[in-house]
Amino acid sequence: MACVLSAAVIALLGVSGTVLAADAAAPTVTRALAKPLKAAQDAMAAKNYDEAIAHVKEAQAVPGEKSAYDQYAMNGLLLQAYNGKHDTANVVPVLQQLVQSQYTNADQRRSFYKFIAGYEFQEKDYTKALDAANDVVKNGGNDVETQNLIAKSEYLTGKYKEAAVTMQEIVSKLEKPDEDSLKLLWQFDLKADDKAGASRAVEKLVAYYPKPEYWSNALASLANADTKDAHLELNIYRLMNDVGVLNRPTDYADMAEIALDAGYPGETVAVLQKAFGANVFTDQRDKERYQHLLEGAKQRATSDQASLTENEKKAQAEANGDGLVQVGAAYLSYGQNDKAIAAVSQGIAKGNLKYPDEANLLIGIAQLRAHDNAAAQKAFEKVAASSNQSYARLGKLWALHAGARSA
Repeated sequence: MACVLSAAVIALLGVSGTVLAADAAAPTVTRALAKPLKAAQDAMAAKNYDEAIAHVKEAQAVPGEKSAYDQYAMNGLLLQAYNGKHDTANVVPVLQQLVQSQYTNADQRRSFYKFIAGYEFQEKDYTKALDAANDVVKNGGNDVETQNLIAKSEYLTGKYKEAAVTMQEIVSKLEKPDEDSLKLLWQFDLKADDKAGASRAVEKLVAYYPKPEYWSNALASLANADTKDAHLELNIYRLMNDVGVLNRPTDYADMAEIALDAGYPGETVAVLQKAFGANVFTDQRDKERYQHLLEGAKQRATSDQASLTENEKKAQAEANGDGLVQVGAAYLSYGQNDKAIAAVSQGIAKGNLKYPDEANLLIGIAQLRAHDNAAAQKAFEKVAASSNQSYARLGKLWALHAGARSA
């Protein structure tokens, strides 16, 4: 390994200018050490690092007690020489001596501890890395790099809960958390068995970095749940479709069939056309089955579209708003977002809905597709406040999706 301290950190020592200081007020080395240390300085100036080290060792071997400044001066010169040779294995023990010196100032001490922490981490001695990084903090350093090293060292020493807490502190200070920090927070929360924390971390990932792999995890609990609620299931598939994680043949098939059973043949057509366009179905029997379903859905969609105006009039005369919501969902499946918003809004206003959460979801989806993201978020937030936990979770995820679209 060949790590070196920066020139700025080395300059903090100022050893080469004060070992033999003429100023009576400045600390100086013991007289018996002056000659070998002056020779070490001269060798350092010529970049003869091995010679400089030899002269320092000669000084160390001089009989008699060494003063605190003697030790500081000798270690300072050794640090510069080993650093010049990129000999990190010998730099670190010298730094460990220097951090204890009364002549090492606060800036030096923080820099030295930070270097030690980085070295020990690269050497995979995570306990020592953690100790050194904590010493950085004790000496006034609390930068993100040090905090990250603390969190990673805590994790790698089995302190999962502590690592998650430290990582959360890092993330909370960032206006827009970077993707790697959020991924680490997610990983640490999972290892600490903090499901709620892991869920929040994934939500931040989809909010700031809406990649399919994050959406798959954010949706996992809903997508894998045995809901026994076809309306909820269809709405989960709608979000999966919107964020690009509707991938499996069974997902497409189930969504198409549920939509058809719910009275939305237009949605069935759109889903199956997307599936065939992506060559999702590989089994020949599946291809034939869903091609047949597609053709039937197209015929029903033609009839359905022709009757929408009449169905809307009938729904307006009904006692509750369910019919208008269904008509709005039909308009939505044909891409008629404005009509969908109007019909669902009327249905919500009429009230007595069997599925009020779904109504708010539908109007939010229509608003989102009409590029009114702010209004969509408000609609989704209403769903997120539902007493139905599954719909509340789904509403929150739709709201995050709308927020990511706005960013």
